[in-house]
Amino acid sequence: MLPSTLSGATRLVPIIAWPVDHVRAPRTYNPAFAAAGLDWCQVPMGVHPDHLAGVLTQLAHVSNLQGINLTIPHKPQAFRLCKWLTREAARTRMVNTLRLHADGSWAGTNSDGAGFLGAAREHGILDTAKPVAIVGSGGAGTAIAFALADAGVREIHVCDVDSARAEQLVRSLRTAFAGIEATTRRDALPRAGLAVNATPLGLHPAQDLPFDPALLRDDAAVFDINAARDTELVAAAKARGLRALGGRPMVEHQLATQIAFWRGDPVPLEPHA
Repeated sequence: MLPSTLSGATRLVPIIAWPVDHVRAPRTYNPAFAAAGLDWCQVPMGVHPDHLAGVLTQLAHVSNLQGINLTIPHKPQAFRLCKWLTREAARTRMVNTLRLHADGSWAGTNSDGAGFLGAAREHGILDTAKPVAIVGSGGAGTAIAFALADAGVREIHVCDVDSARAEQLVRSLRTAFAGIEATTRRDALPRAGLAVNATPLGLHPAQDLPFDPALLRDDAAVFDINAARDTELVAAAKARGLRALGGRPMVEHQLATQIAFWRGDPVPLEPHA
C-alpha cells in the first residue's frame, strides 16, 4: 500500500529484483518509514541483471531519489558498480543498500548480516558455541556467514548447488578469521545447532525444501530468511518440534541500518579497490 501522503516531496527508495513478483518488502518498509517520520516511499522495480548498470545510471538523475534497496540476484553486481563501500560490503563483496555519494557515484553497504544477527538474538536461536550450517552462498548467505564469524561462531558449514561459489565463500572465511573451521560439508547438518536457509527455495509454493529438518538434532533451530511468505521449511521444522524462524524479523532488524545509511548518517567508507 502506498503512503496516503504521497506527493512530489516524497523521497523514493526503490527495491530492485529479478524476478520481482515475490517482493513484499514495501509492506514492511513503508510503515517503518512513516513510523520514523520520513516522507519516503518504497516501490518494487523488476530489472533484469543485464540492465542493472544502465538503470542505476538513470536513477542517479532522479532528484527525489533517497536510496536503493537490492535483492536477488543483484547484490554481487551492485558491489562491482560501487565506488565507495562500507567494511561489510567490501569484505563480503555484496551490496544490498545504495546511496549516492557526494561525488555523484554510488556508495554501498550490506545490511543482511546485521539483520540476521539481530533477529537470531532476539528470538534466542543463536548459540555461538555450536556449529552453524548455511544452505546457500549467494549475497545473503555470504553476509550471514561473515556476521556469524564476527559474532564468534567458530564452526560454519556452507553448501550450495553452485559448489564453486560455496568453496569461494569458505576460502574467504578462512582468510578473514584465523582458526575458524569452515567447510562445504552438507553432512554437517545433523551436528548443527542452527541451520539457515539462505536460498530462494521457499519464495514460491510447491518448491523442494532446501534441506530436511528430520536430519537436525532435537535441540537445533531453523532460520529461513525468506520473508515473502510463510515457508514449508518453517512449518516442517515446527511440526518436528524445532524452534523455527521466518525471514520477516531479519528484514525488521536490518531496516534501522538501512535507514541510517540512506539518511546519510556518517559511516566509514573506503574506495572500491
